[in-house]
Amino acid sequence: MTRKTHKLPVLILLPAILAACGGEEPDFWASSGSGTINLPFTSSETLLASFLDSLDTVRGAANRLITQDDRYLLQEAPDGFYIDENGNGRFDRNDVSLDNASPLQHAGVHYAHAAGLTGAGEVIAISDSGFRTSHEAFAGKSVTTGSGIFLDDHGTSVASIAAGNSADMIGVAPGADLILGSFNTNAQLTATANAARVAGAVALNNSWGINGFDANTTNYNAYFGTTSGNTYLNALRDYAQADGIVIFAVDNDMSITNIGLFAGLPLLVSGIEESWLAVVNGVPVMENDDIVSAQRISGACLEAAAWCIAADGSWTGATSDTNSSYAFDTGTSFSSPTVAGALALLAEAFPTMTHQELRIRLLASADNSFSGFVSAGSVELVDGFNHDYSTEWGHGFLDVAAALLPIGQPIVTTGSGAVLTMDDPMIVSGGASGDAVSRALNDVQVVSRDALSAPFAVRAASLVGQRSVAPLFSKRDIFNFEDAPGINRSGAAFFGSGRDMNFEVSDASYSLALYQDGAADSETFGVGLSRVYSFDGAALEVSAAFGNDTAGLLSDWNGGTDTSIFSAGMALSADISPLSAITFEAGIASGRENSELGQSANVLMSAASLSIARRNALVRDDNFNISLSLPAAVTTGSTSISLPVFSADGGIMQRSVPISLVPDQREVRLSVSYDRPVSRNGTMGITLAHAENRGNIAGHSETGIMFGFRKQF
Repeated sequence: MTRKTHKLPVLILLPAILAACGGEEPDFWASSGSGTINLPFTSSETLLASFLDSLDTVRGAANRLITQDDRYLLQEAPDGFYIDENGNGRFDRNDVSLDNASPLQHAGVHYAHAAGLTGAGEVIAISDSGFRTSHEAFAGKSVTTGSGIFLDDHGTSVASIAAGNSADMIGVAPGADLILGSFNTNAQLTATANAARVAGAVALNNSWGINGFDANTTNYNAYFGTTSGNTYLNALRDYAQADGIVIFAVDNDMSITNIGLFAGLPLLVSGIEESWLAVVNGVPVMENDDIVSAQRISGACLEAAAWCIAADGSWTGATSDTNSSYAFDTGTSFSSPTVAGALALLAEAFPTMTHQELRIRLLASADNSFSGFVSAGSVELVDGFNHDYSTEWGHGFLDVAAALLPIGQPIVTTGSGAVLTMDDPMIVSGGASGDAVSRALNDVQVVSRDALSAPFAVRAASLVGQRSVAPLFSKRDIFNFEDAPGINRSGAAFFGSGRDMNFEVSDASYSLALYQDGAADSETFGVGLSRVYSFDGAALEVSAAFGNDTAGLLSDWNGGTDTSIFSAGMALSADISPLSAITFEAGIASGRENSELGQSANVLMSAASLSIARRNALVRDDNFNISLSLPAAVTTGSTSISLPVFSADGGIMQRSVPISLVPDQREVRLSVSYDRPVSRNGTMGITLAHAENRGNIAGHSETGIMFGFRKQF
């Protein structure tokens, strides 16, 4: 195949031409058309999901756009195009092939489109050479044009890249409207900037510059020292101060050693950097969604590095030949509208953020992790958040997909003023509540903010941690398998296994129990006391216990729970035959869930079991036990927490969310055990247990079996 040579320089305007322009600003603005845009493979349900912590929900749709939609396939560079760096008219190792160019994919725009974003409701202003406004790429769109607009390929292509849409081609923000003005005179440039300010345009794109006109005082005075130049500068300032973003293309000449006047204007004019972007052109190499290397095919960012970004500027855009003509080209002229369109997408995604905040977002999310990126410093984009830049690539390559994700550490600010990070759960649900807290928050979308203050909807239930459920069999069960299974006396149902010490006082039998959290560094403990009353053929044990929440029954509200539990219980045992006995155990406990996040709550818990034991069931001295038990669960208790949520108008408000701490279904456990002597000093036992609604979580079940052997010496 014959190789073609193509290189597009930055549009050149002679200083003499601009200096000669003057006169009053013409009254030339007119608007035409309006409409909406639909994208394939999308649905309104995916829009919110894409702005969570992962793009997986739209990955399939995004890949289908790139691989199946002809409008996206159009942007795969035609074979045979390259940059003839040495001008010898043939492709050699010093030249850059454009075969890898794919600007929509390289910028992650397909993810935004798959999520339903089009830039709808946003306006992009463009100063350029001329436009074919009747082109099909602008059909159904509000297009405001200035006077003196000529028919020209360059501006037509630039505008189509920023916001075009047709059956054949799609731009970055196909739903955005356009303001199109000529750059032929300073008066026209001024009028476009003023129109952009009045319309609240998210970006003012300038894919032009003056060749060899570096950013220095001499050139600054020569250009902006004229009446018309100063008026234009003031219009740019006014637009920037009104939250507009000014974008200028860097020169395409790879050999430049100084940044151009317009791309580097913040070097000479204070107060505009936060509204300025310079853009360079490069062809990246990607693996999956990551850029691994890149070749720059324009001038470098140089002194403008702190406000510079790169984008793939190799596009097939609309031309002015006919209303349906398209052609391939490359240059920073087309990298710049890629960035302008990206700002429109972000403005739609984050309607509460200012345009200057969106600019920061683009820089902060730019991909600078690829091979060949050499950091020359960093910029503190917001307090505590820095991003590296290089003199070649600025902050790195435009990455719209990354800009839609949380950047830095997201936080949630509750109505109480508590600031929660996403590293730790907002709430660790107590074992006695099971999944009650998660269920209460399941339909609540909480607003979190990332390091750049962008709001993201997060399902509140995902911020709730669940305590690990204690095993069906404890160490105590292993070493005391001859005991009847069920809840343990002396408060163990609410404090966990403890160490018992039996003693007698005035012929009365007592038992003292000590409880401690199983964690090695835990300082939580409890103490219980019980007394046994014996009757003919029956025994009654009453118990009480007090201490910390050693069994993890209460919820931990982001470290806010520091409470005590008081329990009381009884166990009544009675013989039903010379070899059989029945035991009923029941207990209640009260505790208080203290919370700095919301309302503290008093809770009441209960536990119970019924067991039957028989001796000499199969052989002499064996034991058979069957038990049905209800482990500890909250029976009464509720709280509330004030969380940030989106209001109906898209704002953010605090909403008080009621939370019942009572599980929907409490755990029910059936245990069967059997032990028998196997030698003079040895006993073997087996226990089978099955639990429904395990951990007080409806529908969860667990079955376990335990074998034990005990030998006395």
